[in-house]
Amino acid sequence: MLRKMLPLLIGAAAGGLIAFAALRIIGKNDVGQASAEAANTLAFGGWNPVVMILALALVAMIAILIHELGHIFGAFAVRSRVTRLYWGPFSFLFPERKVRFSWKNRYFFGAMQADIQPYHDEASFAKAIKAQRIVNAAGPAFSLITGLIAYGFAAQLWSMTGMYALLSIGIGLATLFSDGVNAILLGRRNHALVSGWTMLIQNRQLDTDKLRMLSEASGRYLQDLANSDRPAKGRDVYDLFVLYYVKLMDKQISREAAAMQLTQEVQNEWMQAAKPQSIPKLRRDTLIMILVEETVRLCEDGKREEAEELYRKINDDASKSSSLLLKASAYVEKKEPVAKAYMQHIRSMQSDLASYGALVQFEERRILKL
Repeated sequence: MLRKMLPLLIGAAAGGLIAFAALRIIGKNDVGQASAEAANTLAFGGWNPVVMILALALVAMIAILIHELGHIFGAFAVRSRVTRLYWGPFSFLFPERKVRFSWKNRYFFGAMQADIQPYHDEASFAKAIKAQRIVNAAGPAFSLITGLIAYGFAAQLWSMTGMYALLSIGIGLATLFSDGVNAILLGRRNHALVSGWTMLIQNRQLDTDKLRMLSEASGRYLQDLANSDRPAKGRDVYDLFVLYYVKLMDKQISREAAAMQLTQEVQNEWMQAAKPQSIPKLRRDTLIMILVEETVRLCEDGKREEAEELYRKINDDASKSSSLLLKASAYVEKKEPVAKAYMQHIRSMQSDLASYGALVQFEERRILKL
């Protein structure tokens, strides 16, 4: 819970500093004049401190709701379908027309989900990604705009309206580093492709039109990547993610020259690392996932000795047993309990926001062939 609250607290602190500086510059309030007691009397009518804290908590939750509504309004503006809204103990499941109430809500501090727009070719994919960028950016923008408007109407910073302004601006500033950055990064080809792949496998059903388009687009991207002069160790981690998704989801393109060349680069990076554990975790896990898919490919191509050797190398270099290796273990050992453990691992990732039904469906068909 602290991890979820930290961006809000940091953003609120930043918003407070900015508001404080603005007040001192424009002279709207002399925040140094009033004591804490006088400020409490002015803002809350001298309420009991417990009541005051509860009131501030309510204002914070309203600020969070306004932020999520900003994302929703952004989705409406680009005609994307909103499927989920989480706020406090409430979960709104729109397609199912259900509302759930639980104080153990995993997304207590706010979340929403909007489906990416349908696409089947480059033009429609570019349009869908543009719409997704607008949805991502709308939340921080709405928080900042409503916070600034509230600040303009606030008689005092420590009034209820002023506190809303402080919290809303704080949330807007904090989420610029998450939602805002994501909106910017989606303008990069590798981030857009990875986003498309991620949302594809998280769906309930596998969309074959999207699968075909992403496979073809990723194949072209990997070809350009293989022909570039960038050193292998300089590959962006999102380039590696594109390679991983191709190896996971497309048997044909994963066997083409570009994918094979990039996979060999990954093997070289892993083998040449003095201590693989010294590689940053995100990159290390991505390398492992690619090498696991390469182990699977070798098994499917009847090259079991090479597959077993690669699997041993990955397994020996891992500091501890990793769930990332379950799939490779299932193919190398051909043991039903291991295959079941791998499928159970995938199902354990399922949630309201990501059912992973498409990935479960895809992987079950492959596992049955063992």
